[in-house]
Amino acid sequence: MVKLVIVDMDGTFLNDDKKMSPEFDKIFKYLTENNIVFCAASGRQLASLKKEFKGYEKEMVFVAENGSVVELNGEIIKVEKLNAQVTEKILNRLNYLNDKKVVYCGAEYSYISGTDEDSRRNAEMFLPKHKIVNDFEEIDELPVKISIYSKDGYDQDFQTVIDEFGDLATVCTSGYTWLDIIKKGSNKGNSIEMLQKKLDISKEETMVFGDQMN
Repeated sequence: MVKLVIVDMDGTFLNDDKKMSPEFDKIFKYLTENNIVFCAASGRQLASLKKEFKGYEKEMVFVAENGSVVELNGEIIKVEKLNAQVTEKILNRLNYLNDKKVVYCGAEYSYISGTDEDSRRNAEMFLPKHKIVNDFEEIDELPVKISIYSKDGYDQDFQTVIDEFGDLATVCTSGYTWLDIIKKGSNKGNSIEMLQKKLDISKEETMVFGDQMN
């Protein structure tokens, strides 16, 4: 019997227009009435996920920032951050990607350096809680994630970023235009395993939907 249903967001749960199915409300009611836990697992910011599921958020679970932040029953139960040394090395070595957008993601707020139109548009879509800074050195918290946005898709950057940062952190994809750099060993799978243990739900009782590397 299925007790836990997990969905990736972009490219899976949401359609090409970033909209959920009109059938979701009926499905969500069925799940809750049958004591089946519904979880959204995404590279997105926690605030972005809760915005997408406004009205449902108190009755579901969130695995955000590609597994670095987990919220259960309205309480954040997991936050994994890059350490100061790794953060500094990554930011210093991102100079070669000067034609890309880099987002510094804290546990609650994400920070954008620069206010060009592309950055603003992406911030409004994916980062409900964001702040503009002149320099990432102004930020007084360590990141749960450093994201790289490639307007034309990350395909050309993926191997380069793996080669540059794979020894320091975990590199994963989010949607088709974002590459996420998170704490070494952190990922959606580890967070889902933690949830399964906490909820006493086995792998056999879990149903997962995802695209690409999910």
